Amino acid sequence: MVFTTTSLFKGINCPQSESCTLTNCIFAHDHKPKSTSLQFESEPQRIATTAVSTDNGGGPPLKRRRVTYDKAEDRPPSKADLIRSRTFLIERPGVKAPQSLKRSVSPPAKTNTKATSSTTTEANNNTVDSKATSTHDSTSQQKLDLNPRLIPNDPAGHAKRSVYLRHLHGEMVRLNTQLVERKDVHFKVGLTLQTHELVQLAVDEEETLAREHGGVYGNVVKNRIGAYRKMKSDEWIAHIKSTPVFAKKQSPSVTRQGAPDAPKVIDTGLSPIEEVAVAAHLVVDDQKLLAQFGYVPTPPTPEQAAEAAAAVEASWNFEICDRCTSRFQVYPQRNVDGLLTSNGDCRHHPNRKIFPQRTKADTGPKEPYYPCCNEAVGSAGCAVTEYHVFKASSPARLAAVMPFCTTPENINPAKTKRGKKVKAVAFDCEMGYTTLGLELIRLTAVSWPEGEELADVLVRPFGIILDLNSRFSGVWPEDMARAIPPPPTSLPPQLDGFADHTPTPPPPGLPIVDSPYKARDLLCSFLTPTTPLIGHAIENDLNVVRLCHPTIIDTIIAFPHPRGLPLRYGLKMLCSKYLGRAIQQGGERGHDSLEDSRATGDLVRVKVGEKWKLLRATGWSFVQGRLVGPEVPGEGRRGSEGGLGESLVDKAINGERKRKKRGAGVGADGEEGGSLASFLERSKDTGATAGGQLSHELSVAYLEDETIGSDK
Repeated sequence: MVFTTTSLFKGINCPQSESCTLTNCIFAHDHKPKSTSLQFESEPQRIATTAVSTDNGGGPPLKRRRVTYDKAEDRPPSKADLIRSRTFLIERPGVKAPQSLKRSVSPPAKTNTKATSSTTTEANNNTVDSKATSTHDSTSQQKLDLNPRLIPNDPAGHAKRSVYLRHLHGEMVRLNTQLVERKDVHFKVGLTLQTHELVQLAVDEEETLAREHGGVYGNVVKNRIGAYRKMKSDEWIAHIKSTPVFAKKQSPSVTRQGAPDAPKVIDTGLSPIEEVAVAAHLVVDDQKLLAQFGYVPTPPTPEQAAEAAAAVEASWNFEICDRCTSRFQVYPQRNVDGLLTSNGDCRHHPNRKIFPQRTKADTGPKEPYYPCCNEAVGSAGCAVTEYHVFKASSPARLAAVMPFCTTPENINPAKTKRGKKVKAVAFDCEMGYTTLGLELIRLTAVSWPEGEELADVLVRPFGIILDLNSRFSGVWPEDMARAIPPPPTSLPPQLDGFADHTPTPPPPGLPIVDSPYKARDLLCSFLTPTTPLIGHAIENDLNVVRLCHPTIIDTIIAFPHPRGLPLRYGLKMLCSKYLGRAIQQGGERGHDSLEDSRATGDLVRVKVGEKWKLLRATGWSFVQGRLVGPEVPGEGRRGSEGGLGESLVDKAINGERKRKKRGAGVGADGEEGGSLASFLERSKDTGATAGGQLSHELSVAYLEDETIGSDK
């Protein structure tokens, strides 16, 4: 039987012992017990032993023994272990340790986080400043090409515009050279322009002329070049001081990237009294045309209000929730269980749905969504409130809670805190939900065009409060809790120059009035039927106050949506576009009615400036402080009464796009060119038979149409 002898005799010492010459001996040589600890030699001893062992009389080399270990501690250190040990470095001082050995493995030591962050922030700010400064310097000093900028609807082509631009630049260089050579002008360093500044000034002015006067661009730019040729040095200095280039030189501070732009300065070129006179052309003449959009031109009759109240009672106060659209019942005086509404909690989306704008690249459908949670329409609400709420919209239903009234005659209207007469009023209201619907909870009024605060009060509603709508109204329960009684109505006026500027501590809260009646009386104390009342979507504010005012100016009428009512622009968007001002930035704290009322008044000032340019171009002027129109043969000058409010209402209702489509073909009334035909018909009805007056009306309406169309 053949079997292998491997490892069978490893436990038996070789009989030949050290004299065994076999290469692969089946016996054990120098076998030691497992309990014997191994003794490791140092490197010199190992080398000496190897030398002795190899000197074995010329015989074959000794067999290399395989050593096994029972424990890891018994294993001798490897070469890698020796590299990591300091013993290896001491024994071999010439060997350089790798860089990885110097790297700390333990976590880094804790440092002062605040100090580090502040230092880092300061360093970053300094870096931003240096980058912004270097960028500004490089931008201001870089060489600009004398090349007209590319604009849509180029009026004359690049070649002709380049010729006009070179002439403009040449005249500017000539005037600047004359100013440098003058010796009697002080501060010439600030008045003289560098080469790149002259190029920028010429390019900017040529672009402005091309954009604003496209139809008559050639004539306008030639007249401008001629004006520069006739201009003297003193006139050139006055012109330079009014340019953005000079203003930029006077304010060397650098605006950091990402900082908001400064609000636009409103300069109408008119005095406050003249602004009020021009604003008469923005008044809505016929509010009956707007009745279909929620305006209440005349108060409902008591019979209509009683009929609406009976209908509510017959329906057992069942309503549709204004948020989640579920049906629920209202208990105005609480039920036996102490509840105010039925059907449990209200789960809804606090923001309105948004329809994404489609582009030419969009091929599939784009579903509307809610911006509060970015969920699609039809998803479960992301907010839960305790009560369902509702809003009554019909005039009779509103009058059943609080009757409407028309602005009464006021022989002695209240004045401002400085004793000045109130020329116009801009106001804004905040509403909250109660058991009687949407009621007034805050009223704010400011004088126009000064923007001085007239009244800012909280209002205690008739019904039990369900939701103050704080996310939008800005009125919170703590505001109602710390409200103070209203001040006495008879306050001594503060005359200009003698006003008491002693600082007084701020009140703990806003004053509060007992009912919406007192809030309405407070507003009417500053008004007469002919006082312009200004607001944004003013029908909401007037309806919640239950007031019918004959003289209103609405910013949604002055700045109409291109597609017409009921579509309208928001106040926040209008302020950003026309005022360069960011409002309603309170986030979850809601809106501020004082801020909104002042912003609404400033928007009307912008429109007054545009309207004055239009009127002045058509022959209107101020004679002894009174706005009069051009002379009409046989009738003399026209007064400022009877503004263009009706045409503004027509724009707001029909929209720019609808009127253009209607004017291109058959009008809505079956006549060719509906908008013009209806205007002619209205002119005949009002007795405008004189040819001069009719042509003037048409030119004003046409120019006004073009002006408003260019804003969109």
